[in-house]
Amino acid sequence: MNNNDDNKKINPLYSWPVIIISIIVFWPLAIFLVYKRVRIDKKAGFTIGRLVRYGSYLCFFMAGIGIIACLGQGFTGQDVGMILFFLIAGVTLFMFAKKLSSNAEKYKKYISIIINGNEYILDNIASAMSLPINIVKKDLKDMINNGYFQGAYINDSTNEIVLPKTSKENINETTFNNSVPQDEVKVITCKCCGAQNKVTSSGAECEYCGSLL
Repeated sequence: MNNNDDNKKINPLYSWPVIIISIIVFWPLAIFLVYKRVRIDKKAGFTIGRLVRYGSYLCFFMAGIGIIACLGQGFTGQDVGMILFFLIAGVTLFMFAKKLSSNAEKYKKYISIIINGNEYILDNIASAMSLPINIVKKDLKDMINNGYFQGAYINDSTNEIVLPKTSKENINETTFNNSVPQDEVKVITCKCCGAQNKVTSSGAECEYCGSLL
């Protein structure tokens, strides 16, 4: 999976400048754009919560400026409307940011358990996550559908998540081709999602979120 290819497919409508402007101008649109961006950009799922939180702070700041300005001049109906707009936007974006950040931390933990810990049995994953098995199944299916575990699927018969062979070879100790010296193989932990990747060259991308390692 090449994250550069994914970025080329991102509609300009979901670009960061458009999202930032929409936070200020019309926050309901910003929430929709953020949702769409997370669905098509795996890396964004781990980082966008912070941007949305900063957007909520900006809205609170704008509301505060409006209140201070009106204290000396008096409040008109239009002033109250604008202040309420930014206050509601700030609260909504702040709650949305908390949800995004919570999902990011949860996804990182799933990746740590499955990819770094080599645990595929759903009951064991649920125990490690302290979550009901049905929630774990739903979360993992969402992660699979969003491309975090490409080619993986849930086997209901064995009650486990099945990763493609290439992914397991990236996780487990394997016998490498003799043409690749053993000392050239490095295990690098992705700074974005926390997954451990075995790479043989610089400039490699994380197999799970597409970030540059």
